[in-house]
Amino acid sequence: MEINNSLIQQWEPKIQKLLSTTFVVGMDRDDIAQELRIAIIKAAKGFDEDRGVIFHTYLHTAMVNTLRTLISKGQRQQIDISLETTLNDSDIVSSKFMKALEDPINTFEDLELNDLLSGFKLTTSERSFIVLRLEGLTMDEISVDLETSAYKLRSSLRAKLGDLFGQ
Repeated sequence: MEINNSLIQQWEPKIQKLLSTTFVVGMDRDDIAQELRIAIIKAAKGFDEDRGVIFHTYLHTAMVNTLRTLISKGQRQQIDISLETTLNDSDIVSSKFMKALEDPINTFEDLELNDLLSGFKLTTSERSFIVLRLEGLTMDEISVDLETSAYKLRSSLRAKLGDLFGQ
């Protein structure tokens, strides 16, 4: 199969159709389109007519697999950025805070509670949740003590952190 600009132009409508239903974290439409164009070139190079498959089917599979890979990488990148970014002091506090929510016993010594809580607009329940979690109470024990779901409080805190740090 000949690989040239006309091959890409021939499949451009398919690219546009895929773009209309695809979102990839950290990539704009032009980046995704370029990755799909590269997939067309790779598919054309790897296509073997003797296998009994039509090129359109082979290409569609290659393009869908490319999108799946991009989406998966975008999701992993978003998680890495939201949990481990340390671009400034606020992000360092965010990272420590997230670790404390998951593993309070092993991260307690690294945290200054006043530093952790200052600057956050937290409810009384959220502040109490943090203190109890850092003291090593389980989620169930916290739920009983605060008479509310500790899981909802943790979720709320995670959402606030994401909002505060643009993540």
